[in-house]
Amino acid sequence: MGTFIARKGIFVTGEYSGWEIVVADDRDDNTGGYYLYLKKSDVEGFDYWFEHEAEIQAQLADFEVD
Repeated sequence: MGTFIARKGIFVTGEYSGWEIVVADDRDDNTGGYYLYLKKSDVEGFDYWFEHEAEIQAQLADFEVD
């Protein structure tokens, strides 16, 4: 089935204000979990992997995202 974009948005507060956020569901593909991508520009960004969606929600609990 493959990886697909589950959610997408922009941080509106905090140290990542203005950064794009993408949550990709990879449960049916290679990793069996979720990727969280943070992108400020084409040259600055980060990615994280989580086994469960609840872990992503806990990570983002203190951020406001549109």
